[in-house]
Amino acid sequence: MSSPGRHAAVPPAPPGEGERPGAAPRGPGGSTAQGLTGLLTGWLPLAGVLVAGALARLLDPADPAGAGGPTGAPAGLTTAAETAAALVAAAAVGLLVRRWGGWGWLAALAAAPAALGPAQLAAAGRGALEPVLVALVALGLLAVLWRAASGVVAALVGLVCAAGSSLAVLAASAGAPDDGALGVLAPLAGEPLVGGQGPDGLLGALAPSAVETGAVLVALVLALAAVLGLGRARPSRSRGAVATTAVVPLLLAVAPLLVEGLTPAAALPALAVVPAAGALAVTALLRGRRGRRAGPVPADDVDRAAVADLHARVGVPALAPVVVAVAAYDEEGGIGAVLDRMPTELCGLPVDVLVVDDGSADGTAAVVAAHPRALSVACPVNRGQGAALRLAYRVAREHGARLVVTTDADGQYDVADMPAVLGPVVRGEADFVTGSRLLGRQETRDRVRRTGVHVFAGVVTLLTGHRTTDTSFGLRAMRADLTGVVTLRQPQYQSSELLLGAHAHGYRVAEVPASMAVRAAGSSKKGKNLVYGSRYARVVLGTAWREGLPAPVTEVAPALRP
Repeated sequence: MSSPGRHAAVPPAPPGEGERPGAAPRGPGGSTAQGLTGLLTGWLPLAGVLVAGALARLLDPADPAGAGGPTGAPAGLTTAAETAAALVAAAAVGLLVRRWGGWGWLAALAAAPAALGPAQLAAAGRGALEPVLVALVALGLLAVLWRAASGVVAALVGLVCAAGSSLAVLAASAGAPDDGALGVLAPLAGEPLVGGQGPDGLLGALAPSAVETGAVLVALVLALAAVLGLGRARPSRSRGAVATTAVVPLLLAVAPLLVEGLTPAAALPALAVVPAAGALAVTALLRGRRGRRAGPVPADDVDRAAVADLHARVGVPALAPVVVAVAAYDEEGGIGAVLDRMPTELCGLPVDVLVVDDGSADGTAAVVAAHPRALSVACPVNRGQGAALRLAYRVAREHGARLVVTTDADGQYDVADMPAVLGPVVRGEADFVTGSRLLGRQETRDRVRRTGVHVFAGVVTLLTGHRTTDTSFGLRAMRADLTGVVTLRQPQYQSSELLLGAHAHGYRVAEVPASMAVRAAGSSKKGKNLVYGSRYARVVLGTAWREGLPAPVTEVAPALRP
């Protein structure tokens, strides 16, 4: 085996304890395209809601009769002020959810009531000041919760914010008719509001429709569940933000009952802001931590027996900085040709080839053992490609390798693509690089498989927010230490688990064009199309759920970063 040397050309050692591995800018395959994809999946839904809110007001202004605002201002000016205030409130709500790690679509849902609800109330004749009040409350919460604080601090600041908002309501309502406490309580009994606003009651002031009323109630239930630490919320630092975002508008909603002469329309912030508490709660409940099965998989008896056999045959090998890892199972007819084409150097670094024979029943082990380019690791039983590669990663990183390249034993991947795949990792531009048949070329004529590649690429793109075109390409390059950090439990369908794991732990992921040919020999061990597709889908979705969809909010939320 080659002596490990020239390490100065290899990327630096893994980050220290608590350091995010993907803190550096993304590499070539994850630069402009990845940033654009993240922008579209993260912010486009919220932008759509803001545009919809603006159009709703342009097409259905709050003062269609042109009588002007409640203070005598021109109708167009009043409508413009209401529109601006509502959009500011919606943007603040959406940004708050995004700051705390919420998905883009969830931020858009949370912002929708703020963008659309105030227009409905203003159109019903409840005045033009309410959207301004909602904007002030939303901006106040955004400022308070811009960065994480302890639960006690967040609760105290929330109380102060609620008190200040109540005073603002009182000041804004100084000119409102003073009907006393009974006038305020009348809507609770369904009595008409002063000014002929109709028998809406306090819930009517909170939500103009049953759907919006239900949304507020659901958001409160979710917020309570998160604050109590249900689901994955207990270790999350998001619970203080959830409580503050729910309590402040609720305190403001009951303020009319405490201040004589104040109308229930002041409760509008509950309709506009409480959904943000529900969105933060969903984020904490689902993404507060990783699943219990997340984490490096320890060596089992088969792994230990295989490594002991390796040491007994060749001693403790000192591997080259780059190791090409191959998992082989019953590939007697094709593995020899694959090994013949293996390079001795990649990107200026010496290369060793490590083949894990996964309990083959044919002559694969003998072919590998006799080949001068291969270091053979023999498993006594067949466990699947994923388990075989997991063992290969362990042997590589524990015996001096700093970089790992994977390829299959069936000859489908072109050795000439290896420099392009490994290059970004060697240059420090990426931590994990996968080839892509869609960016390059493929020879398969199986339309079902080709469709599946597109479908799963789209699913992973949505899950991670980073553009992905191929989730199951077998030619990959990565830092060796990465394989000891991500969770690798899949015995067979390991490619998507590795890819999603790299994303989940913040590693820089890139794609490069590569080629995929038809099999040179043997047959696939992954099953027919329907079986393969269903199992692969289960791995993709199961891995995403385990890792935190795609990562715990404590690791990705800007508000929680130091």
